[in-house]
This record gives sequence, structure tokens and C-alpha cells, in this order.
Amino acid sequence: MNGSGKRTSDSGWRSIMIDISPFKGFLTSLSRVSRIDYQIWDKKGEMVFSTGNVPLKALPIKELQVLSKGIVDQEDFQYVPYYDNGYLCGAPLKNGQGLTGSLVAFGSDRDRASGNDNEPDTNTARAEEMKNFLGYLVGLVEENLVAQEEIEEMAQELDQSFEELNLYARIATQIKSLRFSGTMLKNLIEKLLENMRADTAFAVLPDRPQYNVQVIKPGISDKFHERDRIIGSLIDRVPADAPSLDENYFIVNDSLNNPQYHDLAEQPYRFLTVKVQHNGEFYGWLGLVSFNMKEIFRQGELKLLTSMSEQLAVVIANTDLYEDLEQFIINMVKSLVFAIEAKDLYTSGHSERVSHYSMLIGSRLELSDKESNDLKWASILHDIGKIGIPERILNKADRLTDDEFEIIKGHSAKGGKILKPVAQLADSLSAIIHHHERYDGGGYPHGLEGEDIPLAARIIAVADTFDAINSTRAYRDARKPEEALAIIEEVAGSQLDPHIVKVFKNIYEEDLSVVGGKGHAE
Repeated sequence: MNGSGKRTSDSGWRSIMIDISPFKGFLTSLSRVSRIDYQIWDKKGEMVFSTGNVPLKALPIKELQVLSKGIVDQEDFQYVPYYDNGYLCGAPLKNGQGLTGSLVAFGSDRDRASGNDNEPDTNTARAEEMKNFLGYLVGLVEENLVAQEEIEEMAQELDQSFEELNLYARIATQIKSLRFSGTMLKNLIEKLLENMRADTAFAVLPDRPQYNVQVIKPGISDKFHERDRIIGSLIDRVPADAPSLDENYFIVNDSLNNPQYHDLAEQPYRFLTVKVQHNGEFYGWLGLVSFNMKEIFRQGELKLLTSMSEQLAVVIANTDLYEDLEQFIINMVKSLVFAIEAKDLYTSGHSERVSHYSMLIGSRLELSDKESNDLKWASILHDIGKIGIPERILNKADRLTDDEFEIIKGHSAKGGKILKPVAQLADSLSAIIHHHERYDGGGYPHGLEGEDIPLAARIIAVADTFDAINSTRAYRDARKPEEALAIIEEVAGSQLDPHIVKVFKNIYEEDLSVVGGKGHAE
């Protein structure tokens, strides 16, 4: 991304000079017709190619080498008479990057009289003739060299573009499918460094410093004076008025030429960073650092980095929206739970404890993240349907009538109806509706039996029954935890899933603190 967009090293010339096949045949054929031997010499005075019209051992190698060096030094046509009606001459060769060597001719005028061969007028005419002719040949060769170099550069650009597009496709797909996290960001930075021509890749998020990440190749951090805060120092020095920031990036092509950056390291380095932002919301920076000064940051790399930063910004924005929505749901759930407990004087904290026990059981059963999340919401909201139950029934100290009990039994199905409009809780509804089903099929609302009862509902049933026995109710006092555990063991296989009861018993015996909490029997 310098002015010309081209590389400034001579490495491209060597590969081009080795491959002279496009004009080798032409020069060889021309040599046979003209009885002149043509050679191509490089800048260092080494012969790269000879047409072979004159055997190599018969060529005046020393004189030709001196001539080729003189042509390179003077960057101009040169002509030298050679004995036996011969001559040496040559012209400089150039490609798109500058002087690369010389095209040299070794020949003789065998048809001319030997007495006139060295006359000044003869040499002058021959020199002028060869200058024009070699100028034409050089033009053809140079056009071929430039075209060949352009093809090579285009191939390299296409190859790099393919790699960049492939990298973008892989990373973009992964980013879109993930919520923002430190692990996701670290993986992104590692892939950038792995696929880009750089020594360091980083992400800096000022409002989320816990997620800042930099991946550095071995030995690179030692090149900076401020090793402990390399990236911070680079970002802090980005000038606020840099024109490129209008296009959301900042670049340093050579730190030695930039007074703001040269003192961070003794060796020159390149630095490119782009903004991570979405809809005008700035989140931070994504960037690269390289000490390889033979290369430059290309336009394609800037575009790739910009695309990655845009994708990352979208993920951060969506994650923030998701978390806001999730917090809204959490607050709504808390309000609903408070509403339930405000109606039932004897169940304060019950929903939280049931959720706690349920999550312990779920963890021991190694539920998936999705199953665990559904269980969390179902367990905390399992009694939400009690909002529709009159307080005189919920808090009645005497035995419930059959009609009153039917009203109580309706709370699980009613809970499903209350929460049905909340799409985020759709997969938790079955556990809420069926947490009063019995393992033997004698429960409600649908009389499901055994494993036909949703797993989350069977888990909640064990947790709910244990906490109910272990808590004070309007019609009885709380039982001790060990008594509550003994009771749920007695109903394992009839009311409760025996396997889940066994799992809960193991949890209880391993850690008695699982039953601690307000309102419990001591």
C-alpha cells in the first residue's frame, strides 16, 4: 500500500531472469540467421544465457564480462571493436522495477575486407547499426519481462486473494454462529496471525479490557522496548486527526519514518489497525504488526481485516442485545417469582432452592448446555401458575376440599399458558406443565408415566418434593433434611424417578450444604 502498490525488492528479478524460455528460442533463431551470438548478463556480471552460435569456450568471456559491467555502470549502449573483424556490443536491460542486466552481442563482419575493418568510419557505422538493432531487441525482451512480471504478480495476488477469501469465509461463518466471548476472540486472532503476513495480531476493546488479546510469534516481544504493553503503546499513539481514520483504519509502513512510533523498537516495523465498530458504536481495534520490511500491507489485507472487524462488531452488538434481552427476562422472572411468593406466605425462597437442587442434579447427569438452560428456567418458574390461585387456598391451614385441590392441581398447566407467549422459554414449558406427574402414572395434569415424563420435569419433581418436605407449610412444620431424604427414597419408583432420587441422595451425602437455606429445618 505504498504509492505504486509494487514491491521494492529485487527478488522478483532473479526468478524472471532464470525463466527466459519465452524469448530464448527467438534469440537462438536470430543468432543463426545473423551469425551473432547473443547473451544475457545480470547486474553482477554473470552470464545467464547464451544463444550458442559461438561455442562457450570460444567466447571472449573476460571481455564480455567487462563489457556487461560497463553497460550496467553506465546504463547505456557500448561498443568495442574486436580483432579478426569482430566486435562486442550491448545495451542495458530493464524491467518494471529498474535496471536488471544487459543484452550483449558478439559478432564479426566476415564479408568485409580485413584492411578496412578497423577504420573509424566502419566502426562508427557498425556501432550505430548495432545500437539501433539491439535497441529494438531490448525493447522486445523488456516488454516480455514486464509482462511476465505482471503475470507473476497477478498470480501471487490471486493466490493471496483466494487465501484471504477462504480465511474470511471460514472465520466469518464461525463468528456469525457464536456469541461473543474471550475464547471466540482469541481463536479469531490466532487464525488471523496464522494466515496473514505478520508477527503479531491483536484485539483491543477499551470498555471490555478483560477480553483484550494479542498473539505474538516467539521472540517478537523482545524487539519492543515496552514489552509489557506493546499493543497499548501502539494504540495510544494513533493520532486522533489521522486522515485515514475517516476510513476506519491507521497504518505505519515504516516505523523509522514515523516520529510517533520509531522509539518503540530499534528495528523498523509495520503496523496496521482498523476500528471495530457497528452503526457508529465504537468497540475497539483489530490489528497486525510485522518486522518484515521486504513486504508491505496490501489493499487486500486491509479489506480482509476491515471485514473481520465489521463481523466482530456485529457479534459484539448482537451479544449486547441478547444479554439485554436475557437480563430483561431474568428481571421479569424475578418479578413473577416475587409475585408468587408474595401470595404464598410459606414458600419464600422455595423456587430458588428448587432451581438450585435441580441444577445440581442436571450437572451430575451431564445435561447439555441447552438442556441445562431449559432446566434452569423451568425450575425457577415451575410454580408460576400459582399466581392464578386464590390466596385463601394457598395459605389455608386446614385440609383442602376436593374442589380446592382441583384448583391447586391446575397451577402447572396454568403456568404453561402464562409463559407460552414468551418464545425464549418455549423449551422450558413441558417441564413446568408436567412437574407434578407421578412416575407410576398417577399424577397430573395428563397422567404421564415413567420416561414419558420429560426428564427436566422428573428432575424438578425430586427437587420440589424434597424442598416441600424440608420447609414449613401452613398445614405442618418442616421436617429435617435427613427425614425428607428418607421420604423421597420411600416414594422412589412410585411418585418419583428412582434413578434421579439416587443421584440426589449421592449429592446430599457428598455435601450436606446443598440443603442449607432460610426456612429449613435444622
